[in-house]
Parts: sequence; C-alpha cells; structure tokens
Amino acid sequence: MIRVRVKCGRCGKSLMDEETQIDSHPSIFVTAKVGAKSGKLHLSSVYGSYQIRPAVDMKKGAIARFFCPHCRKEMMGSRRCEKCDARMIPLPLLEGGLVQICSRRGCKKHCLEFEDPEAELRAFYGAYSNYYKG
Repeated sequence: MIRVRVKCGRCGKSLMDEETQIDSHPSIFVTAKVGAKSGKLHLSSVYGSYQIRPAVDMKKGAIARFFCPHCRKEMMGSRRCEKCDARMIPLPLLEGGLVQICSRRGCKKHCLEFEDPEAELRAFYGAYSNYYKG
C-alpha cells in the first residue's frame, strides 16, 4: 500500500489534509464542482483506493471539476481517460512525478507518471520505501 502526497500544480501548495483521514491516512483535499453545485471533496491518499468523502452529491457517472482550495484555480489536464473519455485530473506529487485520476465518479482509471524517471523514481522510492519493507 502506497500513500501519495500531492500538491496543486498551479500554486504548489500541499493538498494534504492531516485532520481528515481516509483509510487511516491524511486525505487529499480539493473543491469539486458537479453541475452548478460545488463543495469540499476529500480523496484517499492511498494509491489504488477509491474512497472519498464528498460534500457535494456525486452520483456514479457524474463528472466533477476539481479546484485547488488555496488558489482556487481549476486543476485541469489535457489528457483524456482511456476508459471513459472524461478529463484526467493531474495531481503533482510532492516528491516529483504526477498522479492522474479520472474526473468521472466510479471510473477506476488512474496512473503514476514520471517526467524524469531516473531521478523521480529514486525520490519516490526514497520517500515510500518504508511501505515496501516487511
């Protein structure tokens, strides 16, 4: 089990919420907008977990827009989901690299990406190696 730590791609501030825990770890906090309604959204920071705590109704299949709670800029990428064609939401890792998640509720597509694989994988392994130790 790997817990990711992410930041806003615009302002660089951490999106981690130490007080709101999901899967026994700090959550990722963003503002979500579905249709005309918006509200807080907490996502699990455990890579591969789909647990969320939305303050706005997010029915299965709904597409959400994600915003930074600090700078209020939309987190929007150019990539589209390979499974459902919704927009992918880029969440930069604090240690380097990027997590992409699908904006459609219920779609399980997500991925980790590294721009400089050698350096970023080394930093990623250094930050998360304790999860691999038995």
